[in-house]
Amino acid sequence: MWLLLALLFAIGRLPFSWVVALGRWTGRRLLQLGGKRRAIAWRNLELCFPEKTLEERQQLLKRNFEFLGVALLEPGVAWFSSRKRILRISRVLGLSNLLQAGGELRGVLINSLHMLCAEMALRVIGEHFSFNILYRVHDNPVYEYVSAVGRARARYKSRFIPRKQVRDLLYFLERNEIGLILPDQDFGGRHSRWIPFFGVEAATITSTSDFARLSDAAVVMGTCYLDADNRYVVQVSEPLEQFPTDDSEADTARVSALTEAFIRQHPDQYLWQHRRFKRRPRGQKSLYDAAASRKG
Repeated sequence: MWLLLALLFAIGRLPFSWVVALGRWTGRRLLQLGGKRRAIAWRNLELCFPEKTLEERQQLLKRNFEFLGVALLEPGVAWFSSRKRILRISRVLGLSNLLQAGGELRGVLINSLHMLCAEMALRVIGEHFSFNILYRVHDNPVYEYVSAVGRARARYKSRFIPRKQVRDLLYFLERNEIGLILPDQDFGGRHSRWIPFFGVEAATITSTSDFARLSDAAVVMGTCYLDADNRYVVQVSEPLEQFPTDDSEADTARVSALTEAFIRQHPDQYLWQHRRFKRRPRGQKSLYDAAASRKG
């Protein structure tokens, strides 16, 4: 792991256009290797884009793995680059929406999603404002030490809160700070509801609605992508109106629809390698058994 981190540091010193080119090359090699993650991504594309032809899905899968390769190298840039460099290769749209959302001395909860460039997005927004984020503690203690505990993410001007410590996040939201969550995966648990995602029922946690209600925070959508000029674009939406309501399931369906709409704008940059439809309603068969073993 130390050798891997040293390699990321070295790659992060390269011109950014080289990092992108090397990342896309890496992604194509990963696609050729196949394996479980390729099968999962292909199955997700089958489920979510049935209107596309086989060739269109194959091209989408290829581009997706190219961006995955870039994402694997991004920590070398995000963790070890100067503020000047980060600002040069990024831009933030809708930053004033955060001020609008917190204008009444309220906390602001950013509902983000698992785009492949999420790590870089955190670094970019950390150059503009401080935030508190719920995150999954990494299984490897060396990676965890260097990234979250050590110096790497210290540049983000933020608190990284283990995702089970929800009360800590609510504490800071109640004190009019900014919180950030990424609830668009199958996390299981009793707080999940069956919500349509690309027309397929998906176990979806109600965190965005619940946290906003408990902390009286405003909610905005936060998204990111790498544009054609190799610049990271982070977008912050206007505050969601009449949110939350007393119906957390309806709120969650609304957020899921907004998430889907953004993914459709950049479908090649979403984390399709996650089994989004892992759990099924009682009596339904897995969507990732025999079908997931097919090659795209």
